[in-house]
Amino acid sequence: MKKSVLAAVVVAAGTIVTGQFASTAHAGTVIPYNNAGTENSEVYSFIVAATGSVSVYFAGSDAGNADVIGVKLNNVLVKSGVLDNHNSVLGNHVDIPNVTAGDVLTFFLVDLSTGSTWSSDKSLNADGASHVYSAQYDGANPPFGGLVPAGTYVGFEDLALAQGGDFDYNDDQFVFTNVAVGGPVVENPIPAALPLFASGLGLLGLLAHRRKRKAQASAV
Repeated sequence: MKKSVLAAVVVAAGTIVTGQFASTAHAGTVIPYNNAGTENSEVYSFIVAATGSVSVYFAGSDAGNADVIGVKLNNVLVKSGVLDNHNSVLGNHVDIPNVTAGDVLTFFLVDLSTGSTWSSDKSLNADGASHVYSAQYDGANPPFGGLVPAGTYVGFEDLALAQGGDFDYNDDQFVFTNVAVGGPVVENPIPAALPLFASGLGLLGLLAHRRKRKAQASAV
């Protein structure tokens, strides 16, 4: 009993001290996607990591079609028709100011050649397929000409399988700064941890009181 209570207190304390971001287990580690020809099975959620701004960097394109990118914040359009893949160069970027930690980001690609729009949320895609691959980019590998900072890499497939898509996810490549992958940010975890922490302390106090009464009874 005592060990269990202590463990609960330690867990609560750990939650207070740590725990700024949710899991990023869904983010890949290899850039570019290394399983070309096979649809990416990962499902992503993109979240603003810290209050401030998000920057979108153009990191290259292998697409014959003309594409532009857009961004929704909490399902509200904030950027559209930017970073044309045939006119942008490495390092070109656009900023999204006034974002708050925990805001939900949805990225989408508009293929101007076919009229198709492909979202980072696969449930919004007409073909039901995943049109993005994401990985954490360290700012050096691949080099991207030394013009793209570390952040969250997102590569797009701009064609459906029926349109000749090959699912290599390098048709249009971007790096987003200040973005977490995999789940929402817990900006202030302390309030949620306090009830567990307080209950643990209360149980420890009760155990101490019982031990004291037992010792007094034994002495009598």
